[in-house]
Amino acid sequence: MARSRIGLDIGSTGVRAAEISMRSSPPKLLRVGQVALAPGAMANGEIREPAAVAEAIRELWRRVKFGSREVILGVANQRVVVREVVLPWLEEKELRESLAFQVQEYVPIPLDEAVLDYSVVEDFEREDRRMLRILVVAATKVMIQQLVQAVEMAKLRPIGLDLIPFAILRSVGSVEGVGLEEAPSGDEAIVDIGGDMTSICVHAMGLPRFVRILPTAGNDITNAVAKGLAIDQAEAERLKKGSGNGETDLAQDAAQAARSMAGSFADEVRSSLDFYESQTAGATVSRMLVTGGGSKLEGLLDMLGQRISADVMPGHAFRRVTPTLDLSDEALGEVEPLLAVAVGLALPGARA
Repeated sequence: MARSRIGLDIGSTGVRAAEISMRSSPPKLLRVGQVALAPGAMANGEIREPAAVAEAIRELWRRVKFGSREVILGVANQRVVVREVVLPWLEEKELRESLAFQVQEYVPIPLDEAVLDYSVVEDFEREDRRMLRILVVAATKVMIQQLVQAVEMAKLRPIGLDLIPFAILRSVGSVEGVGLEEAPSGDEAIVDIGGDMTSICVHAMGLPRFVRILPTAGNDITNAVAKGLAIDQAEAERLKKGSGNGETDLAQDAAQAARSMAGSFADEVRSSLDFYESQTAGATVSRMLVTGGGSKLEGLLDMLGQRISADVMPGHAFRRVTPTLDLSDEALGEVEPLLAVAVGLALPGARA
């Protein structure tokens, strides 16, 4: 295994990277950094302005001095399809070679235009026949090529590509016995709230069972504040971050607009989990861990806890790594929610 691994997260508001060393247990978090992106350069999980993205990545590498130019990338957007499929059991090599044929009826993308991958959910017996339950992931080749090309323009070499919900499961989820003795019975949902999108991954003991990408996230709350108060985006973002702390009429109105939109967002998350439980026999989501920049909105976790019948708490992206960063505990707490994807991509598990 390489001495270190770097996860590169390209989001709607910025590019973030985390480098971890695999020479110790737990791995050491060596370097992290982020550089803001111009609005619109990355939107809805797809690159719109490759040159702007490449320049931001170059600037990030200039600032942080990462130990390698090899990176693992993440992908998640409304054009990534995740489906649960049950198939007759096959050896891994056979399954991978025949995957396109086996899942073609479940994937609404022409197979010659798609990149396919899968994760095994369950190996079980049905009517004396061995079966596999898998999560199939399909993305358009053009979208993946645009992502890779932008990174290569920055003189980096992508060595792996992973689904972002799987990455946040590795960094934040209660898996491999870590914390499971304290966790309640039932499945765990990991919710990462970004700028444009929210990733949900429900898992049982570290095995992903359900994935959904919501097109609603932190920017929608900012937009609701801007529209409700007839102010620009920058002012709305500032007021949103200060919601609940201001005493002026404007601050109070901003807090109300943010709470209203956050309530709609919480209902979307609840609907996704209700759908999972209704489609999966015996499934119950009893715990939710929330991370991402949008999770820092004041009162959001309480609102989620009120509307969802699960224990809701912050997710901790550094739970499986030892930070060796020159940052105070307070600063680490501020950046940790922003780095869940990058750290998860760097942790072993991404497919090359």
